[in-house]
Amino acid sequence: MPPKFTHYILFYLSISLQRNQKPSAHKANGYKINRLFKLKNKNKMKKTNFIVENGVFSNNVMGTNIAELAKVKKSAEELLHTLKRRGADETVIYRQQEVCNSATKQYEDSVEAEKQAQENFGNAFVTFKVVDDETGVVSDVQKKIAFVKNNRPIDSKKVDKFIHIISTDKYEKAYPIIVIDAKYLIELGYTVYDMKGKELSLEEAENYFVILDGQHRGTAFAKLIAAGENYEIPNVHVRNVENVGEYLVDINGTGTSWSNKDRFVIAALTTEGHKELFTNIAALINEGFNPSTSAIIYTGKKLSKRLIDTALKGENITLPKDANVDIQRGERFITLCKAANISITFITKRYFIDGFNCHAESIGEEEAFKALEAMQNLQLTDEMLKDIKDEKHFIGLLKEAAKTI
Repeated sequence: MPPKFTHYILFYLSISLQRNQKPSAHKANGYKINRLFKLKNKNKMKKTNFIVENGVFSNNVMGTNIAELAKVKKSAEELLHTLKRRGADETVIYRQQEVCNSATKQYEDSVEAEKQAQENFGNAFVTFKVVDDETGVVSDVQKKIAFVKNNRPIDSKKVDKFIHIISTDKYEKAYPIIVIDAKYLIELGYTVYDMKGKELSLEEAENYFVILDGQHRGTAFAKLIAAGENYEIPNVHVRNVENVGEYLVDINGTGTSWSNKDRFVIAALTTEGHKELFTNIAALINEGFNPSTSAIIYTGKKLSKRLIDTALKGENITLPKDANVDIQRGERFITLCKAANISITFITKRYFIDGFNCHAESIGEEEAFKALEAMQNLQLTDEMLKDIKDEKHFIGLLKEAAKTI
């Protein structure tokens, strides 16, 4: 990127960050640009400097910093408007217009790059450097990446961290990535998806490796490749295991390194009893629900860590006293909440389902569901929902909705 553009970006950011302060000096023919304001926010300066000096692909893979570039563009435009309104010198306005044009171009290029990366993501063949565990010989294998249903959810923040590590040549190649042939898994009865979430057929699976361990690293490599970078995935080991859930637990030290979300999701692969329950909980977690709320929605009770540990071992589990598995009821609750414009951000708060369950005990299931359905009449907004702080508030909302029937 031209130094001139970097200078302009830093110039207008230094002003826009402090635009609410009074200028230290100005003259009739314009502003003394370099002495207008003192830049106090060094962190913002460093952050913007990083954005400006890095290319679209190295610092903007699949959405990273798009929002920051939009802010830069908006700040440039606001400053241009201010300079014109205050009658700044024509040379200053001209230079600021150049800044706006450059910022707009970088933002638009970045958006287009993301669009192309999204289209390419998961479609390209990746070179896996597969290690023969007996001989140590490394072979190049061309495959696409897939995932088995109910493996750990992908955490985008972890992926972004690995993108940075890989793109700055700090990736530790000693860490193995464990894969399995997708066709083999499907033949065993597992459901396999490509990176865009499409279920693969047995014929399509021929071209895919399923990543069992190293999903975040594999996704990071895939995003960089989709963005036009040239990378190979090192230190890949192929395994052919029949019990995927048991294998995942074993290689991760009985799940000790996993988050609570990971444990619930993997339990859907390992447990023999209540598989439908854990499969549906896993689906909610992948939508953005937290594990505890998901369990309450489907059973009315929280599931303890000890119970999940038992499920991860593949042993029979006993649900808490008074727990009642009712998937249909849970789905009905979620659907009616969404119909009332209640997003997952709010539904996943425990006091929504706790409040509903309490109200249902008080007036009966069907009456409670009628009130929940009537909440569509309240034209709820996020601001209104933010005011709900506990289950009593939600019950109050249900009663208010019932009056509209």
